[in-house]
Amino acid sequence: MTMTYKDALEKYGSRYRLRKALSEGRVIRRSRGLYAQADDPESPLADIAARYPGAILTGATALYLHGLVDMPPETIDAATATGTTKMVVPGIRQTFVRPDALGVGRTEMEADGARVAVYDKERMLLELMRTRNKLPYDLYREAVRSYRREANDLDIYKLQDYAEAIPRGNAYLNRAMEEVF
Repeated sequence: MTMTYKDALEKYGSRYRLRKALSEGRVIRRSRGLYAQADDPESPLADIAARYPGAILTGATALYLHGLVDMPPETIDAATATGTTKMVVPGIRQTFVRPDALGVGRTEMEADGARVAVYDKERMLLELMRTRNKLPYDLYREAVRSYRREANDLDIYKLQDYAEAIPRGNAYLNRAMEEVF
């Protein structure tokens, strides 16, 4: 389990005990301010969830976690509120979202042994329509085919609520209706 410095201090009780655990090899330092048990496998998603608790996974990363695409993404897509600090971690593509629309469709799921915040399938359908020109064409088509297979399981009322809550959501909903349903 990835821990922040604050969490590691709580677990070990003092800086001295934390340094001792580090020197004995029971704890490893993953990066500045992030620690993990020595036997924990390295997980970039767990690191992001610990370092940026307000970030929500989106884009190709969320599509992969939901099983809508087969290929794991090369970079991790994360959405944060506008006005937040830019993420300076290599391998992360950050998207800024209006604060009132950031939490729309947020859910948590288990990924790489950690609880991570991710958009649900309905919000990701709207996000897919929003970013269709930025995604590789084959990834977009694969996601649309997956959504067509799962069309009966999607909650239309959630889609309508989400479309009203996000900017230009109704246009994305209309596009989703044409492409998927």
